Amino acid sequence: MVKVWKGEAVSAGIALGPVRFVGYEREVAAPARIASDQVDVELNALRSALDVSRRQIESLKATHGGSLGENELRIFDVHIAYLHDPMFVDEIEKLVVKECVSVRAAIRMVADDYDRIFQLVENEYLRQRAGDFRDVATRLLRNLDGSSARAALPPPEGRFVLAAKRLSVNDLFKLDDSQVEGIVTEEGSVNSHAAILARSMGVPTITGIPDLPGKLSEGSYVIVDAGAGELRVDPDERLRAEFEEAARRLREAPHAPPTAEMRHETRDGTAVRLLAACGNLAELNMARSFGMDGIGLYRTELLFLVETSAPSEEALVHHYREVVRNDQQPAWLRLLDVAPGSGVPGMPTADVRNPALGLRGVRGLLEAAPVMRLQLRAILRATAETSNGAVLVPFVTGLGDLQRVRAALLEERHELRKRGVPCAETLQVAPIIEVPAAALTCRALLNEGDFAVVALDDLQALLVAADRDSAAVRDYYGMPHPATFELLARMAREAGELEKPIVLFGEAAADPQRLPFYLGAGYREFAIAPVNLAAVLEVLGRFNLDECERLAEELLEVPRALDAQRILLRTARSRS
Repeated sequence: MVKVWKGEAVSAGIALGPVRFVGYEREVAAPARIASDQVDVELNALRSALDVSRRQIESLKATHGGSLGENELRIFDVHIAYLHDPMFVDEIEKLVVKECVSVRAAIRMVADDYDRIFQLVENEYLRQRAGDFRDVATRLLRNLDGSSARAALPPPEGRFVLAAKRLSVNDLFKLDDSQVEGIVTEEGSVNSHAAILARSMGVPTITGIPDLPGKLSEGSYVIVDAGAGELRVDPDERLRAEFEEAARRLREAPHAPPTAEMRHETRDGTAVRLLAACGNLAELNMARSFGMDGIGLYRTELLFLVETSAPSEEALVHHYREVVRNDQQPAWLRLLDVAPGSGVPGMPTADVRNPALGLRGVRGLLEAAPVMRLQLRAILRATAETSNGAVLVPFVTGLGDLQRVRAALLEERHELRKRGVPCAETLQVAPIIEVPAAALTCRALLNEGDFAVVALDDLQALLVAADRDSAAVRDYYGMPHPATFELLARMAREAGELEKPIVLFGEAAADPQRLPFYLGAGYREFAIAPVNLAAVLEVLGRFNLDECERLAEELLEVPRALDAQRILLRTARSRS
């Protein structure tokens, strides 16, 4: 009997082949401490590993320059930058020199520190940057003399399906520049750099299947049905033939990247505004090249996390001006959204049992007023010559949160004017609705704010009390709960009555199955990752507004998540 394991789709497609495990080899034992006369030997080994790693990545970039887009190639530049990063390298060297720690142990210690800092941040984009540090650290470890990678099994003949603990750029290219047929991993995110590359390269990829060595053996024949998020083990000949034919059809189907000329509308011509959700300038450039309708949410955490001290006001102004420089389109900046203990200077450091429900978002900013006011001044100055800017206030619970931020903004504008510093005469302020209490008081928040942004991923997680990053409760988080549909429809209706814009933001906002419901419920503006644009445009082209409204009416009548799932699947299949 064929075993089927359910995971999370990262990159759609179908792959078949024998399994090849990577990253499960036992690490070569290395002493945590070294003798003082071994310090120079360890430092030389580190420098050699850094040089080899840089050459490997440069080679990868050159090899795949013709098949990957400019934005995807920048991912290699990020890894090279980390290898050149004096802070990263100096911390490793200091541990070796001052504490006589082995270079292998030092790399792990520094990588763990970076990982801990990034994982504390309540920001999906920045959490995924921890994956880049892990990738770089893993590459360094494998390139040290005596690395376990040298003792790894030779690759099987022909194409194969890679099975790994984590989805990483290293293993995507298997360290020797060759690609794989498909990928299945235990851990990883759909937003990581490795995931972006997997999608760009068209490598079918699934993540979130625990204990792969317990489910598979080296050489086991598997089918990766990444569209459905399913892994089939030891299929019979009939099933193999069916999926081989399906894979062939997918390979031959025409695919085109989104372009600036593509219209953002439903099949019957209903206009939809597709804004970008970005966290760095490279993503901004991607959004602009794709012809997106502006920046619906710019995450501002990066500059606060990459340095040990808070960024200067001038540095923030310079960065934010890059975000808002196209004054013909919206450019909305979200204020800092970090959890206590994230290491951001000036922010709360209290260790709480559940940081996600602590002083994060606007709560932390109100406790750390100098940090909030620093950002507000920088945004006011950066938008002095434009009218497209807005301040997005994260993790709003009630009206008081929004009013206190608006009052601080007015005070900072007054002080800038007194000093003769050019600043925005007006600046929109909007709540980010991700707490159920805020969703239930949406009308009051819309009356106070200029518009609202619904952070659907977090709202969904809090509404059903399920961590979206936990495999144990993934089914609870992913279920199409009737309460979610009802709350979304209610907020869209209230925004319509007040004639205030309301924007859906997050990975769930780009869900192909649920997108027709959002349209039918009244949403016309979405803030999505640029990499999701093509899929959203494809769905828009398959539906007209009447069909979406009928779907919304049907979904709002069902009492169970199972009933809603059946309706969504039936609708998706009827339009495929």
